[in-house]
Amino acid sequence: MLKQKKYEQPNSLFPLATSFRIVKLDEADARRESDELKTLISLVGTSEEMYPSIHRWLRNKVVPGLRSSERAAWIAYEGVEPIAATVLKLGRDAKFCHLKIKRDFQDLDLGQLFFTQMTLEARHIAKEIHFTLPESLWESKAGFFHSFGFAQAAKSTKQYRDNDTELVCTAPLPEVLHASLNRLPALVRKFNVGGYSLGGDLLVSMKPQYAERILSGVKIIEIRKKFSAKWIGCKAVLYSSSPQQALVGEATVRSVSSGTPGDVWAKFQSGLGCTSSEFSKYVGPAQVVSAIELDDVFPYKEPISLSQISHLLGLEEDLRPPQSYCDLRLDKNQGAWANAAAVASVLHGRVPHARSITL
Repeated sequence: MLKQKKYEQPNSLFPLATSFRIVKLDEADARRESDELKTLISLVGTSEEMYPSIHRWLRNKVVPGLRSSERAAWIAYEGVEPIAATVLKLGRDAKFCHLKIKRDFQDLDLGQLFFTQMTLEARHIAKEIHFTLPESLWESKAGFFHSFGFAQAAKSTKQYRDNDTELVCTAPLPEVLHASLNRLPALVRKFNVGGYSLGGDLLVSMKPQYAERILSGVKIIEIRKKFSAKWIGCKAVLYSSSPQQALVGEATVRSVSSGTPGDVWAKFQSGLGCTSSEFSKYVGPAQVVSAIELDDVFPYKEPISLSQISHLLGLEEDLRPPQSYCDLRLDKNQGAWANAAAVASVLHGRVPHARSITL
C-alpha cells in the first residue's frame, strides 16, 4: 500500500535569520503590469530628485524594454519591504541602467551582488558594459568600480543635473566578467546561513540519460531506495554523473511516496521515464522504494562541469559527487557542494527567492 505525504515547507528554515529574497522581472511583468513592476517603478522613481526625467524613462524605455526582452530588472526584498532594485539594458554594448539601494541597506554588498548578476545576464550578448553616474559618486566609490574593471570615467554627453557632472564608465565584457566570476565564491559565502546554500537544499546524482529526461519533461518521477518525506517542498540541484559530470538544473520535490516496487511501478510508470527492465535492475531485491515527484524543473542554460565549478571555488581537487544524494545544509565537504550549487544558480540567472539570507 502506498503512503503519500504532501505539505508546504515552513516559512523559514532559519527562524533567527533575516527574510531576504530577489525577484527577477521579465516581459510577463511588463505585459500585465504586475505588482512587481509597480514596485520597481515606485522604488526607482524615488531617485527623481537626482534624475528629473526618471519616470518618463521608466514609462517609455524600461517597461517597453522588459516587454521586448531588451531589458531585465531585479528587486531585492527584506521581508515584504523592497530595499533595492536594478535595471539592465541588454545588447552588444550593455548598460547598467540604474541601481537603487535604500540607505539603511547600503554597504552590505548588495551592489556587488547586483553588478555580478547583471554581468552574468549579459555575458552571452555583450562585448562591453557601460554605465553613467554622478562625479561625486565616482569619487566616493571609485574603488568599488575599479574592482569590477571600470578603470576610468569620462564626461558623459548627457547631463542630468546642474550641480554634479555626469560621467560615463566603460569596460570590456571579459574584464567585468572575470571580476564577477572571481567574486562568486565570496558572494555565495556572504549570502549563506549555517551551511545552507542559495542553490538548493539537496544535491541529487543521476545518470545523464535520466537527467536529460527530467529536464525535457519526459520523466517527472525519480526513484530512490530510501528517501525522506522531509524533503517535500525543498529544491534539488541535479547532478548528471559520468561521463558528463556536471550540474545541469534544479527541481522542486513536490511529493514523496513509498511502497513496494510493484506498487510504485503500477502507479507511476508513465512518469518514471524508464523501461520495466531498467526499473527492475535499479530496485533489485529492495522491498520498499521511494517515488519522488519533481516539479518546477529548471534546466541550466548550459551544464556547469565539476572541473569548472571546482576552479571557480578555488579547490585543489574536483568535488566528489554523492552516489545518490546529499544534504547541502549539512554538507560534509566543508560547504563546497553547497557553494557549488549556489554558484551554478547565480551563473545561470537563477538567483533564488532565498527567504533566509543574511545580509
